[in-house]
Amino acid sequence: TDPSPPIEATISLGVDDKTRHWLYFRLSPRSEQERENSIHKTDIGGASATQKVKVYDGRDVQPRLTLDDASFELVECPTKLSTEEFYALQDVGHPSASELKDRYYEEVREFAKSKLGCDEVIVFHHQVRSADGAGAREGVQGYAGGAPHTDSSPVSADEAALSMAGGGRYERYAYLNLWRNISDDPIENDHLAMLDERTTVKPDDYIAKDLFMDNDYHVVQYNLGARHAHRHKWYYYPRMTKDEGILFKQMDSDWTKPSRICFHMSVGDAGLEAAKNRESIEVRMMCYWAKADSGVDSMPTRENTHADLVDSVAKRDAAGASLESASALQLLKALLWKPFAWMSGDAGGGGKSSYSGDPADYAARFTEAARVFPSWPAFAKAWVKGEMQKAASK
Repeated sequence: TDPSPPIEATISLGVDDKTRHWLYFRLSPRSEQERENSIHKTDIGGASATQKVKVYDGRDVQPRLTLDDASFELVECPTKLSTEEFYALQDVGHPSASELKDRYYEEVREFAKSKLGCDEVIVFHHQVRSADGAGAREGVQGYAGGAPHTDSSPVSADEAALSMAGGGRYERYAYLNLWRNISDDPIENDHLAMLDERTTVKPDDYIAKDLFMDNDYHVVQYNLGARHAHRHKWYYYPRMTKDEGILFKQMDSDWTKPSRICFHMSVGDAGLEAAKNRESIEVRMMCYWAKADSGVDSMPTRENTHADLVDSVAKRDAAGASLESASALQLLKALLWKPFAWMSGDAGGGGKSSYSGDPADYAARFTEAARVFPSWPAFAKAWVKGEMQKAASK
């Protein structure tokens, strides 16, 4: 058959404005106290620009678009669940929800092992989407359209992979999504659009964004940058049936693969009239390989990711740190206090430490402070000299 015509869409792309972008996507709004303590006073932050793009039919593209090359792939993955069973699976109050979830997760697990040749698959999340069902059926959400994004990033995916791996010893993980039509009718509109990651410009196009959801859930994602939009190549698969799916990457630890993460979004064709709304389900899974086919051990560890140093904005908010409300003097003190606090023994900066009476106790700390002094900014050096001169005059 002839390819379907491209879909033209206007989308929102990120602009690197020298800030860390963020989004609070919570069912329960933040309280005034939470906003006061937070470095984020608004629920969304970061510059963006609109851009017109074309999304092309990916069914007959040659060479074929594959998971490791493009970051996504159209796959055959029949399911035994009916449309109504998928909706029941999403409804946690349905008496068969747990049993249906187990059945579908096992289907996905078996498919992934067969398709990928991985040794372990942990399926851990699903979401049913429908414009008709959103708000009318329990747990069903609408479409995530208009702004391309990834669902994760190296730092967040590494955390998730380590937490789910248990005691297993692996050389590679891939955090994947399997997306499918749950209707007996082919999808007519509101398709899933994926970006061929080979058409991105690295690292320019990857704009980090903090996503905050309920229950203190925080994940780092990427917005897609606008600067190189003319290079980006978008694809969708028209007329997807219930036995087809799209497998795409949220993160692949193996850095030898041409594509490791997939920007995606929902895209609708405004020119269609009376098209049936899409009904779909997405399932997230973590896949592990004991031996990587590339021969590279890319599996993270707590040691090589320095997990003990990975902090979250939520933790900093809990401590009441607010960069937006800090004065210039407070920021200066925060910058300069660390070396002196560490030298005096008050590493936490929370209080003063009494002098021990023996200069030898401070020799090593003083030597280290003197060693790094040449790298201090000019205004900091001037401040230190001024303090020393005042002390000498007393």
